[in-house]
Amino acid sequence: MSTFSEKDFSVSDYLRSRPSYPDKFYEVVDEYHEGPRDRLIDVGCGPGIATFQLADKLKSFKQIIGTDISSTMIERAKSHKEENPEKYGAVTFKVSYADDFGFLKNPDEKCDMVTAVQCVHWLDFESFQKSVAAVLRKGGTFIIWGYADPIFPAYPKLDALLNNFTYGPDHLGPYWEPGRQILRNLLRNLHLKGEFFTDFKEACFDIDYIRTNQTDPLLIEGTVTLSQFQDYLKTWSAFHSWRKIHQQERDITEDFVDNVKLLYPQLKKQSKLQVVWKSFYKLCRKL
Repeated sequence: MSTFSEKDFSVSDYLRSRPSYPDKFYEVVDEYHEGPRDRLIDVGCGPGIATFQLADKLKSFKQIIGTDISSTMIERAKSHKEENPEKYGAVTFKVSYADDFGFLKNPDEKCDMVTAVQCVHWLDFESFQKSVAAVLRKGGTFIIWGYADPIFPAYPKLDALLNNFTYGPDHLGPYWEPGRQILRNLLRNLHLKGEFFTDFKEACFDIDYIRTNQTDPLLIEGTVTLSQFQDYLKTWSAFHSWRKIHQQERDITEDFVDNVKLLYPQLKKQSKLQVVWKSFYKLCRKL
């Protein structure tokens, strides 16, 4: 997570290039949640991608609080709110550790929903879910979701190329922080505790599922040009770490694009491609 907190990390590029989440998923969340909608806390909110979608897509919460350890991310989220003050009047942002809810004025204050989007792999999961359980009201909703490695359904020969670019020892493999392996496995090894939560609902969408269920409404997908996908690669924390060490070398993402063209000569930088991300979600309620 430290990479995203660095002052030279481009939050604007991150916000522009990262995927958003399907409307259908927010319908699932709405249907799952029971009871009051007074307070929602979105932990690890980054620049507010999911926080603003929660405000836009869910039935209204009186208060939505986005938290992140990165002041750079929070500044960008606050800037977006300031551009839309009436639309996001219920949304606020705090610089805070994921398991620290001390910003609530009253220690006895409870939340109706806690979300953690694309961030749990950075956290001490045992400590985090214990803290979430302490701040949720009985029956309150806890939701984790996110995405990992993208694929191009129409171009299967790119699977191995992209995997090698992402994890190969001569490419970005050595530059990922440890949590990446947890995310790569779609958080399958992180288990919500039955002593805190109940009514579990979980799903993982991996490559085999994506290739046979491309129309699933819960899939995180989009259409991008090859050039836009290259920009997305540059928002990865591993690329940011690689670039700092190899400042005088040719951009490694250019090599990736060149190799794509070798495998599929018909593709140009402005060619449009469907991209789908492996993804997951976990929903539960506080006991």
